[in-house]
Amino acid sequence: MKKIAVIGSINMDYFIESDILPEIGETVLGKDFFLSIGGKGANQAVAAARLGGEVSLFGSLGNDENCEIIVKKLKNENINLANLQFIDDQPTGAAFIELCNSDNRILVVPGSNESTNDAYVERMLSAILQHDVFMFQLETPVEMLEYLIPILYEHRKTIILNPAPAQALPQELIEKITYLTPNQYEYQTIFSTEDSMEMLLGRYPNKLIITCGAEGVRFFDGKEIVLVPSMKVTPVDTTGAGDTFSGAFAVAVAEGKSLIESIRFGTIAAGLSVTKKGAQTGMPYRSDVTHFEKKKEHVHESEGHTQTN
Repeated sequence: MKKIAVIGSINMDYFIESDILPEIGETVLGKDFFLSIGGKGANQAVAAARLGGEVSLFGSLGNDENCEIIVKKLKNENINLANLQFIDDQPTGAAFIELCNSDNRILVVPGSNESTNDAYVERMLSAILQHDVFMFQLETPVEMLEYLIPILYEHRKTIILNPAPAQALPQELIEKITYLTPNQYEYQTIFSTEDSMEMLLGRYPNKLIITCGAEGVRFFDGKEIVLVPSMKVTPVDTTGAGDTFSGAFAVAVAEGKSLIESIRFGTIAAGLSVTKKGAQTGMPYRSDVTHFEKKKEHVHESEGHTQTN
């Protein structure tokens, strides 16, 4: 299998659950509080590692207590952390998430993630180039992507960008990305356009892959727009589903699967992830996906046998 490098954000997420969200100056009692490791970079690395990928995580942490917790947890996920950098004068990135029924409010402090910049990846370039498939997000400085992606492109690496949180990207950068995976709410922002999904997909065959939630995933194969349907499940918590899809997609690409096979693998993993609570806690292992695929094959065989008779 090809080696996967995730270059991106690492956070400690603070969750507070309450029956009401406080107004300015108001104090309310919460129902629950818990910590969880987050950041889209860390999430995607965990998803890929659990699904059998050989994964290295490149990013930045502050020299603080959260750093110790995160490193211990990620080591248990069999992720290579040898190239992380530790910053003395910045805290580890953090997100503060208020949950109230089906609503939430989120405040993110990038902290040390701001140091996952072009200077850092320049120092790490030798280690970075030992990998084959690369995953990026937009929770680290975009200048880092503008520096590194052209280098990876010249070295014929596979480059996957999940452009979230959404922001406009330079056209010259888009051209060098192998797979661009926005969701149905992000794609127009990425391209700074009001053009329809169909028009944009047609311009970027086998590059632009748009995730459409419960509906599935769309891409243009050069002849027609293909919809890969999502799994039919009863969702418990959709947090982290997009990161799970990204990690699974990267693993399938690293294994040499075709584009449509890689997308299907991603939709299965994402579907399984939403049946459990939490972003990383809900991410499936390879055995979970294998079990689902075998179960599906058994159902199809039974259906075929019934039709034959």
